[in-house]
Amino acid sequence: MVSELVLITFFVTSLQLMVPILFASLGEILVERSGVLNVGIEGVMLIGAFTTALVGIESGSVGLALLAGFGSGLLCGVALSALYVRIGTDQVVTGLMFNILAIGLTSLLRDQLIGGQVGPILRGISVPGLSRVRFVGDVLAQQNALLWAGIALTPVVAVALYRTWWGLQVRAAGERPGALAASGYDVWRTRYAAVILGCGLSALGGTALVLSSSGGFVPNMVAGRGFIALGVVVLARWRPGIALLGAAVFGLAQSLQFLASQIDALAGVPRELWLAAPYVATIFVVVFSLQSRYPAAVGVPYKPGTASQH
Repeated sequence: MVSELVLITFFVTSLQLMVPILFASLGEILVERSGVLNVGIEGVMLIGAFTTALVGIESGSVGLALLAGFGSGLLCGVALSALYVRIGTDQVVTGLMFNILAIGLTSLLRDQLIGGQVGPILRGISVPGLSRVRFVGDVLAQQNALLWAGIALTPVVAVALYRTWWGLQVRAAGERPGALAASGYDVWRTRYAAVILGCGLSALGGTALVLSSSGGFVPNMVAGRGFIALGVVVLARWRPGIALLGAAVFGLAQSLQFLASQIDALAGVPRELWLAAPYVATIFVVVFSLQSRYPAAVGVPYKPGTASQH
């Protein structure tokens, strides 16, 4: 029989692990809806995590650390949009190279600038009304503001994409960029904005990893969560609300290792199997989502002045 304390810890951990994937997924939805496939999301999250830890350690301020993490994502978006959109490089190869660069660069800078130091972290906040509810209140009391920010941001992204003129332009850039250009709008500019903003949100996923744990940075601490976010986006069919549910499912999958260690019948299962569970789930998501249709122009560079609709 699993105790209530074990279940509380399991769900607390699940929600904490959900947040980085949620931010990364929301950012990637914006990027892919505009017609760009950002395989470099892993590197963006890693740079966001490193910048957050560095600024937090140097300043002692959680707010500055959070802003720095978001700002680093915007800068990554500027660089990647120049490559993806302006120059028209192969987006898969460019993204993979960016990930490799981010792993090496952050590991080097960590050794030179941070070492084993840790910075401030976000504390749990109580939710009026819910804090007194048994079990639910205990779980939510240990969650910080980034969880609520991610949940609140989900409908904001949905409204921006599906209820505004800007969102219509972004979706047109991902489906029929030629038609968007014929209507008098700049496809490049639309994609620039989506990639830069999307990378900023993805970097917050790395920020959440730092501010919800020790406040320090460990080389390659993102550990594939960016690729999990890519799977969540496909599973959600580019819908922010479904992406929230998908991120929650993967958060549960990542925390299974803790729950399994507390159940006698599962204690003998190798820990490595539970560590691999979310990544195996990602593979299954990709395999069983073959019917999901990417926006028609995803991965296809747009050249102004061409007659192509893609």
